[in-house]
Amino acid sequence: MAQNIKLTKTVVEKIPPAEKGKQDEYYDSELPAFGIRVSATSKSYFVRKWINGKLSRVTLGRHGVISADTARKMAADATTDIRKGIDINLEKTKAKTRSITFAKAFELFLETRKGLKPKTVSMYSDHVDRLLVSWKKKPIAEITCDMVARRHSDISDTNGKATANAAMRTFRAIYNFARSVTGNVIPENPAHRLSQTKQWNKIERRRTFIKPHLLKPWFNAVNDLKNPVVSSHLLLLAFTGLRKNEALNMKWADVDLQDKSFTIVNTKNGQPHTLPMSGFLHDLFVELQKYRTNEYVFPGAAEDSHLKDPRRNFVHITDHTCLALNDVSTTMELEAKKLANADSIVPGIEFTQHDLRRTFITVAESLDIPYAALKKLLNHSDGNDVTGGYLQITTERLRGPMERISGRLLELMTDKAAVEEMNQ
Repeated sequence: MAQNIKLTKTVVEKIPPAEKGKQDEYYDSELPAFGIRVSATSKSYFVRKWINGKLSRVTLGRHGVISADTARKMAADATTDIRKGIDINLEKTKAKTRSITFAKAFELFLETRKGLKPKTVSMYSDHVDRLLVSWKKKPIAEITCDMVARRHSDISDTNGKATANAAMRTFRAIYNFARSVTGNVIPENPAHRLSQTKQWNKIERRRTFIKPHLLKPWFNAVNDLKNPVVSSHLLLLAFTGLRKNEALNMKWADVDLQDKSFTIVNTKNGQPHTLPMSGFLHDLFVELQKYRTNEYVFPGAAEDSHLKDPRRNFVHITDHTCLALNDVSTTMELEAKKLANADSIVPGIEFTQHDLRRTFITVAESLDIPYAALKKLLNHSDGNDVTGGYLQITTERLRGPMERISGRLLELMTDKAAVEEMNQ
């Protein structure tokens, strides 16, 4: 039911509620586009106008929240916009979209990225909750180029250049997502400033590895660890070039001792990767069966988990190799040698788990392992290598190269003098 009356505070308050489930409309006798819709429980002001054959209706607010006079003024302004051809509902939608906060955009971003690995989600969350936390409640459209540039610089100074780059790549991804799902209503990505001004930090790729002459003391120190599971994990990395999480997540179901092969299921490129065992690796897996407590090849302290971060064991390796490299047996002897000549002290070996991957690659390359076989051993993507995409290298064809690499590593790790004599 629609009626025309002068909409004033007194008149509106006297309008009776509509029947349950129905709505009554009343239009202002002086401003016909201005009206009020009455239900059984509420009264809401609105304005409408036909434009290009389409009725555009905009809710202005509830009676009691805004007055009749305020609603009338809002209706007059809205009517002017409609006459100019402005789609008010669209503009309201755009305004609402532009007000989406960075935190909300991140929440929606994660909801659509169901395939992200837990580690990746954790990294994104750390960037947002720790490094970009002051932006969380801010409308994402209000984050400017200058703000991005300043925050990148601040993070670079306090948390490191690589961390700053990573945090801004996370922001860039979330912003691009928000802009896409909102129909490009918000401005262009302010992170573009970092590219336009060449502000991205230049990060030198790590090239560290364990040099051949240090492999023997490293090997001895690893074998001296009290935890044989950690020792075996480090040896597997050195003798296969696996990434640390590929090894830590390995399960016994993926190990075939009879076939002398094993499969990495959770790989960086998402494709299962089967590798042959050299004789050394086969013995390593057989030995590991003695410590089997759950489904993981490298069991952790918890009943159903794998080994977590083994880095706390690296201090022992550094200390052990320091003694060996300085030709002493005890810490007391080392201290005495320092007092005599501090400059003569050789530091112990410090390394990362990824250094072991580079060590494997370095030794393999020194043996002139075919490039295609080396890429396959390391599970590197063919990328734009069209020819490489046609090459199908089987696990059996990798068995020879894997055995050669293991043999060379064992030579370097067990008898340095013999290796030097062989190379003369």
